Amino acid sequence: MKDKKDKDEEIMKDRAEKYGPAMRCFETWSAMCEELNRYAKESPNTNIPHLYALKMDLLKIVRSVWNPEIEDNYCDARNYISIAEGCVKGLKSGDK
Repeated sequence: MKDKKDKDEEIMKDRAEKYGPAMRCFETWSAMCEELNRYAKESPNTNIPHLYALKMDLLKIVRSVWNPEIEDNYCDARNYISIAEGCVKGLKSGDK
């Protein structure tokens, strides 16, 4: 039976094959998120839940750049955009 460390290493290897080196993936994503933060600070309409849903969408974009064949990234990206839209509509209708 594999111990937790072996299982973790197996998962990390699988993810690296699918999404690229973890450090590079998250460096790219964090840089994109920082740019989004700077842009959002200039907006009088910043909606924090909306902003974070968009950031999750950026993660799916970064992963798709590495491996465009993983269909789950596209499904997840569509759903995060829908969540972002819901964050805006929910706040407008008073549903916080």
